[in-house]
Amino acid sequence: MAEIEDLNTEQSYDDVVYGRGVNESGNVHGEHGEHGAHGPRRAGGRHRHRAKRRVRDIVLIVVAVVLSAIILTGVYFAVSAVVVAKEVKSASATVSSLGNIDLTNGKAASSLGTTVKDLDKHIGVAYANTNNPIWRMMGAVPRYGADVTAVRTAVESLHDLSHDALPLMVDAAGNIDQSWFSVHDSAIAMPGIDKVSAKLIKANAIVQKANTKFQSIDGVTIRALRNALTPAQKKMDTVAQTSDSLSRAMKLLPSMLGLNNPNETRTYLILAQGNAELRATGGVAGSWGTVTVQNGRLTLNDFVSEGELEGFDSPVTELSANELALYGDKLGRKPQDVNFTPDFQRTGTIAKAMWEQRFGQQIDGVISIDPVMLQRMLSVVGSVQVSYKNYSPVLDGQSTSRVLLNEAYAALPDPEDQDAFFSLAAKAAFDRMLHMQGSQSMQLVKQLAAAAEQGHAYVWSAHADEQAVLTGTDVSGSLITAQSPKYMGGTAPKQVIGVYFNDAMGSKMDWYLERKVTDTVAETYADGREKHEITISLRNTLNEADVDKVPGYVVGALENGAQKGDIQLINYLYVPAGGAVPEYSAGPDGQKGDDYSLHDGLTVVSKQVNLKPGQSYEITATVYTAAGSVPGQTVLRQTPLLQ
Repeated sequence: MAEIEDLNTEQSYDDVVYGRGVNESGNVHGEHGEHGAHGPRRAGGRHRHRAKRRVRDIVLIVVAVVLSAIILTGVYFAVSAVVVAKEVKSASATVSSLGNIDLTNGKAASSLGTTVKDLDKHIGVAYANTNNPIWRMMGAVPRYGADVTAVRTAVESLHDLSHDALPLMVDAAGNIDQSWFSVHDSAIAMPGIDKVSAKLIKANAIVQKANTKFQSIDGVTIRALRNALTPAQKKMDTVAQTSDSLSRAMKLLPSMLGLNNPNETRTYLILAQGNAELRATGGVAGSWGTVTVQNGRLTLNDFVSEGELEGFDSPVTELSANELALYGDKLGRKPQDVNFTPDFQRTGTIAKAMWEQRFGQQIDGVISIDPVMLQRMLSVVGSVQVSYKNYSPVLDGQSTSRVLLNEAYAALPDPEDQDAFFSLAAKAAFDRMLHMQGSQSMQLVKQLAAAAEQGHAYVWSAHADEQAVLTGTDVSGSLITAQSPKYMGGTAPKQVIGVYFNDAMGSKMDWYLERKVTDTVAETYADGREKHEITISLRNTLNEADVDKVPGYVVGALENGAQKGDIQLINYLYVPAGGAVPEYSAGPDGQKGDDYSLHDGLTVVSKQVNLKPGQSYEITATVYTAAGSVPGQTVLRQTPLLQ
């Protein structure tokens, strides 16, 4: 009971706070203890305990302030994040609309200006929210810091685009109207191009830097953010590619058209391809002609057939071991085979050498066109009638491909007559373009750009500085290899999967070929690699009942066991630089490729296919892109379609 009584001994609040206990005699230690009522312990102990209480109170205040700051920061960040998400979403929709602005429209500047103001408004709000210490601090938070940094980087990139680059483009668009670019009476005029080009080139430098930053965003963990980021990166890349194309065109056009040096005369070789006999870049180079340019004025000379060029006993330029293994020495000996290779840069150098050796005329560049491009041109400038002997078809925006790739062979059975007709048709179409109405010029530019994007036109320059600007663009047709510049935000070149075709029996039967290539991304990996499932579907659309109606020249040489009505071709599957093709299956029996080769370091799988009338054939392959590539940016390039 004594123990219980001791426990129940009453103590004041100060006794407890200052640690004063009760001794056995009932005295309180520090008052009547060992040192008496006024002993030395009382004053020193009280001062120490008061100091402890002050420290405790300060700690409590600091903790309360810190907790309040954390709560307020969290609340601010949550509210700010909602605002940023809303503004970025609106900005993303605005960026998408940039691709719909048509610079060939006289109201382009006004439309672009309105769009830029809208984009800058939304991004300005988002930028003001994310460009502060709290967002920077949250970027260092474990686990979700990468997501915060991703948002900040995206906003910064879009701010550079809307605030710095696009206003320059608006100014440039204000200098462009329907009369800025014109083709009239064989002369190309581009007044004020120096002002326009300077602004577009400066803007493009900002756009490319912003896109590189945007594409480099990595480490995102929040699925919703990752799902929103991927399409946004694609939209940004589309804007960057458009800007880059405009900038390169502004650099190239003045020099290639002789506008920079009125005293310089340039000569370009034109290859007119016939896609009914497939080649990797389109079709056999059946007609060759030249155009000279001086201070923007074009003079079109007569075209000659590839037969008039004749073949060469040996390659006109040294071919690499890879080229010889894939395409043989005909690539460098036969004019009709200069585009066996999908690398138009090589086609250009070989064609230049052939023309210069045969005719002694210096060539400054090579331009390739096909009937689809001519059809697009004529849809703008109007129709032409081409007369040869008793054959006088009208070529226009609907009939050109059909006439040049099929009907002419039946109307003119003699190959020499066919060559003569095709040469006349190519010259007539170009001559019509050079004498069109000035008001049609911008629409023509639009059609030519679309043709180039689809592979119906290629350009190579013999001038190294110009070719350096061309390389890597759609119109250059150059291979993207491991030595090509690294793609934006990645450590590998832009990944290109190539699907190309060459006719294998000297026929014009490819008019009846139906083909479709699908590319499905099956998986994306953390290191940037992608797994692509490629399907190449082929079908001979000729009916068995119509085989005997096909002219003999169209049927072809019937090599390698082919019979009348068959289509025989070789398919080439090009794997991206640094990529791989672990799985390949051809036909119903799942055959492997006939040959596995290299072309400038790129893996190539080739397969010869023979299609009987009505027969279908399918090739499937699994293709991996390189580590360090930018996900979602792989390009499928293929031999252009006939229609």
